[in-house]
Amino acid sequence: MFLPALLLAILWIGHACFWTFWLNNLYGRRLTKRFLKPWRLLTGLVIASGLPLLWWSFEYDPQHGFPVGLWSSLVSFYFALCMLLGAVVFPIVTIIRLRRRPPASLLKEATRTLDLRAELGDHAVGDGYYRRIATLPFNGVFRVDFTDLVLAPPRLPQAWDGLTILLLSDFHFHGTPSRVWFERIFDKIAKEPPPDLVVLAGDFVDSDAHRDWIVPLLGRLKWTECGIAILGNHDEHHEPERVRTELKQAGYRVLSNTMETVAIRGVPCELIGHEGPWFPPGPLLAPDAKTFRLCVSHTPDNFSWGVCNDIDLMLCGHVHGGQIRLPIIGSIFVPSVYSRRYDMGVFGYGNLTMVVGRGLSGKEPIRFRCNPQVIRMTLKRPRPGGVG
Repeated sequence: MFLPALLLAILWIGHACFWTFWLNNLYGRRLTKRFLKPWRLLTGLVIASGLPLLWWSFEYDPQHGFPVGLWSSLVSFYFALCMLLGAVVFPIVTIIRLRRRPPASLLKEATRTLDLRAELGDHAVGDGYYRRIATLPFNGVFRVDFTDLVLAPPRLPQAWDGLTILLLSDFHFHGTPSRVWFERIFDKIAKEPPPDLVVLAGDFVDSDAHRDWIVPLLGRLKWTECGIAILGNHDEHHEPERVRTELKQAGYRVLSNTMETVAIRGVPCELIGHEGPWFPPGPLLAPDAKTFRLCVSHTPDNFSWGVCNDIDLMLCGHVHGGQIRLPIIGSIFVPSVYSRRYDMGVFGYGNLTMVVGRGLSGKEPIRFRCNPQVIRMTLKRPRPGGVG
């Protein structure tokens, strides 16, 4: 009995991996809600019903079960695929993720956690449509991680040694968490010295009515050089031009899919916005960078684009770290064409360093082992003989 149960478990894991990968991949593309929402529901039903169906299939009698021919061949092929995914691919990917080393440009990382539900009580919950989900036991939606990173991008100008950047993303203003909760986060940020740059990486609203939160909340953030912002995929559904107007009124340079050369500490920097694939076309850049290139991309899926376009530092959000992270396994549902590869953290290739934040909120206010996140970066010159 043990061997059949083990084989069945491996089959189901492979079955779940197959359907989850395609769900993640499709959610990373510019597809309509009318398609994505039913597909998400269908995927959940297929995964949930997979175990009894596989058990029934596992026990079927070839003489009285499936008809022979094409159907039997398809079932056999799918069984083989699930076995490969469950027994080989999934364990290997999990081991690789657990053993993945941070890029050389990441010198230091430290995190402090602030539990705002304990401090604010029910005032943190607000009046959003999904507010009851936010109060479920073990939900970490109100526990905020303040993460400090020290990064050494290979081509950082000498004048920027010690430059600080505050990265925030995925606000999803819609009532839960409450406005008081966000105000408390910004109070905490205001107690620190103002960063040189404030970067907002998109997804500001999930309700037309909550566009009114943008100026009074995000307008509170201070910087010494400039504040920059782009939109995310959720903003596309709430009159994006009005969202851009609110951000400009709050004092931000709204980059959209453009490049602006701005002097930072007296040194030119190419500030680039990338709102693709939801707001095409993406930015067009000269093939060879003459100055340091800092790109704000809502999704980390533009990593390869960043490598090809000589980007030095790319700052992203969108994927929320998966919101639900299981022990050892990590994230599951990650809206990315690369599935879980760039779910959170720091990544690098060549001269590119990419930082992916978990964001502050989400349309569905539920998080498990994946707290909301505020990231403050300090950039350092690479040491002689190599980065770090």
